[in-house]
Amino acid sequence: MSPIDPTFLLKQLEPAIRPAYLGPPASRPTAPLEQQPFDELLASAKAGRLASGRSVSTAHEGEPISPEQLQRLAVAADRAESSGAQRAVLLLDGRALVLDVATRTISEELSASSAMEKIDMAVYVPTESEQTDARPLGPPGGVAPRGVALQIEQAQQAEHRPPSAA
Repeated sequence: MSPIDPTFLLKQLEPAIRPAYLGPPASRPTAPLEQQPFDELLASAKAGRLASGRSVSTAHEGEPISPEQLQRLAVAADRAESSGAQRAVLLLDGRALVLDVATRTISEELSASSAMEKIDMAVYVPTESEQTDARPLGPPGGVAPRGVALQIEQAQQAEHRPPSAA
């Protein structure tokens, strides 16, 4: 069996994946996507620097979202999609926006009275001045996932039960 050419595989992904902003013009690759080394593209993908180029739309009646904010939301939507999320909360400039990842539509803005149901992940959307990428947010340190917490609780209860009389 002959090895598969990585360039061929990347061409199969076009136009779904395109390089995102990679820094100032001097540091951007000059070669087209299909001519860039596979290991560099893989590293860019792993670091979250590849973007689909797909935009995000809004379907809620809240405060308007600027075109610059929509661009930042599109990068965060790419990150949510690459993580396998279906619905995500995008934290943008002090706002919490619910994104349907498949349609790339902002459906609502969460408030203190909102119920968060069926949310797969939260993504922090950095401001233009921050030197960081959009990143998924995990649970706070020391908080175990629900399934793990239930197992720990059951084990602790089993330890404190008196032996059953047989």
